Amino acid sequence: MRLTCFIYSLGPGGAERVMSILAGAWASRGHKVTIVTYDEGHSSFFSLPPEVTVQKLRLSGGSILKRIGNHFMRIPTFRRVIRETRPDIVISFMHRTNVLVLMAAISLDIPVIVSEHTDPRLYSPGFPYNYLRPCLYRKAMAVVALSEEQAEWFKPMSSRVVIMPNPVRACKGNQNSQSKRTFTAVGAGRLSLEKGFDLLLTAFAKVYKEYPEWNLIIYGEGPKRSALERQTHELKLSGRVQLPGLTKNLADHLRTAGCFVLSSRREGLPNVLIEALACGCPVVATDCTDSISKIVQHGRNGLLIPPEDSESLTNALRRIMEDVGLRRIFEVNGPVSVSRFDIDSIVDDWEKLFQEVASEQF
Repeated sequence: MRLTCFIYSLGPGGAERVMSILAGAWASRGHKVTIVTYDEGHSSFFSLPPEVTVQKLRLSGGSILKRIGNHFMRIPTFRRVIRETRPDIVISFMHRTNVLVLMAAISLDIPVIVSEHTDPRLYSPGFPYNYLRPCLYRKAMAVVALSEEQAEWFKPMSSRVVIMPNPVRACKGNQNSQSKRTFTAVGAGRLSLEKGFDLLLTAFAKVYKEYPEWNLIIYGEGPKRSALERQTHELKLSGRVQLPGLTKNLADHLRTAGCFVLSSRREGLPNVLIEALACGCPVVATDCTDSISKIVQHGRNGLLIPPEDSESLTNALRRIMEDVGLRRIFEVNGPVSVSRFDIDSIVDDWEKLFQEVASEQF
C-alpha cells in the first residue's frame, strides 16, 4: 500500500518517535511510506530507513505575517500533497494535525486514519480545534487511541475507535543483572511542568545523603531547563544531578541504570516508561493516568505512587535505592510485563486495520 503520514515534526518527542518506528516497520513490510512534516524543516531526530520518504513543507516559523500566511496555507498544501502522493490510506498523528488533514481530505475519497497521542481528558487542542474535532473525526475511517479509557472518550465522535498502544523496539534481549547496573536514577522527557522533574529534584534532595553512591540524570530539553538548573543549585545537588540534554540512545542508558523515575503530573501513554520496563530497568512511576496503572503493577515490576506527592516519591526512591533484591525482582518482571508492546505485534494490528479500512473503500 501507499501510505502518506502527516505529523507536525520529527523532533525529539514521543509521538514523533512512534511515527518513526512505525514508518520504518511499515516500509520493511513492503509499504511505500511518505512522512509529511510542516514545521520549520528541522532534521529528523530519530533514524529512518532510506525506504521512507520525508517531505518537509516548512509551514511554520518566521515573522508574524509569515506565520499567519503559513497557517492559511496548510490545508490547501496538505490537499495538494495528498493528491500528488496518491495514497491508499492517509495516517495523521496528533489532534491539531488530525483536524487539518481531515479538512484537507474532504471529497478526495481517500480513507484517513487519525491517531491520538495525548489523553483527551487532560489535554485540550485549544480553539478552534476542540470545536472542529468532534465534527471532523466522524469523517475519519478510524480513530486510534492509546487506552480503553481514552477510546471511550472518542466513541461519540467515531463509529470505529481502535485501541493501539505505542510500540517499543526494546522489548527483546535487553535484560541485565543488577551487578552490571550503575547506581543511577534516570528521568527522561520534555523539561516542562507536566513532567514533574521539580518534584523529582525535591525528592532526590531528601535521600541523596543517605545513599551517597546514587546520582540522578534527567535527559531532555524544554522551557523549564533554567528553573531546574536553578533548583539543582539551590538544593545543593550540583555534582549529584546532571541535565545533559537530549539523547538518541536512551535505551542504552536504561539498560545500565539502577532505576527509572516517571515523576509526571500528566501523561498519555508514556513510551519511555514502557521502554524502561522492556530494558529491565526498575521503575518508580506516578499514577497520573489510568494507562500507567495497567503497565506498572505495584510491587511486581515497579513502584506506583500518587502524582504530585513529593513525600511518596521520596519514600519510593528510598525503598528502591536500599533494596537490591526488590530491584532484581522488578528487573526480571519488567520485560515480561510489556511484551504486548513489542513492535511486531503492534505492527500486525496496524496491518489488520489497513486491510479493514481499504476493503471498505471498494
